[in-house]
Amino acid sequence: MPTILGELAGIEAKSKRYMGLHVLAKIVIPLSISLSLPFAKEPPQALALVAVSAAACVAAGIPLSAVKKYVAVIVSMSAFIVLAFSLFTYIPGRVLYEATLWKVQAEKGVFEWKIAVTDASLSYSAAFIFRIFAMILSATLLLASVTDRDLVWGFFSLRMPFGVCVAASLFFRGIHLFVSDFYTIREAMSARGVDFERTPLAKRFMLYANALTPLLSLMITRSYEVSMALESRGIAPGSRSASGYHLYRMRRSDYAAVAAGIALTLAFVAWGG
Repeated sequence: MPTILGELAGIEAKSKRYMGLHVLAKIVIPLSISLSLPFAKEPPQALALVAVSAAACVAAGIPLSAVKKYVAVIVSMSAFIVLAFSLFTYIPGRVLYEATLWKVQAEKGVFEWKIAVTDASLSYSAAFIFRIFAMILSATLLLASVTDRDLVWGFFSLRMPFGVCVAASLFFRGIHLFVSDFYTIREAMSARGVDFERTPLAKRFMLYANALTPLLSLMITRSYEVSMALESRGIAPGSRSASGYHLYRMRRSDYAAVAAGIALTLAFVAWGG
């Protein structure tokens, strides 16, 4: 069964050993990376977290070339972060460049708006950029290795209520259906002469806004059909499943992966604390 990111972008973990882990282990590993982000305050710490995330993706068999799709987003966010620290935030440190943009003489003093680039601001900017890389890699690791079936049986093995398992399955299945409906509507618009590649950005935004109407209509119709199907089968939030034929137990490798994730978070807490 394809993973969540495999259905959306065709990116899946290829390692059979990693895919054979319990869903709790496959959630704890990227979650531990995310929990370590607030403690990676310096560029070396954030860069180490990026290295750990990349190593986890490689171990899972996820090609790092998948990150190329997010290069434009990373570059734009990096430029915004550097400009924010340079134009609107002054961080004390050794001044590398300084210029006055606006100077107003008032009765109580002089107001100045300066661009001040310090070594501390560059350090903070680098740490933020590395954190973004780590966040993208950890999210890719999670979504490229977990299927909605894994989530359902994983919740079952953790004694979660049946309604929670069904809701989780419907949520992730709904993401795939939403993306599929969007591409269907886009292809229908292209068949009617709409050229998304040559259309200006502002007009393209309006075209996508117009596509929301059939998308919402399909979502409402699909939600009604799913609710009727659940009701016809007698499934309610408080229902219990009578099926117990599928065993989904934690093994030694799963406990080792969970322990490694917890150790990673504790190590960054000690390093960055």
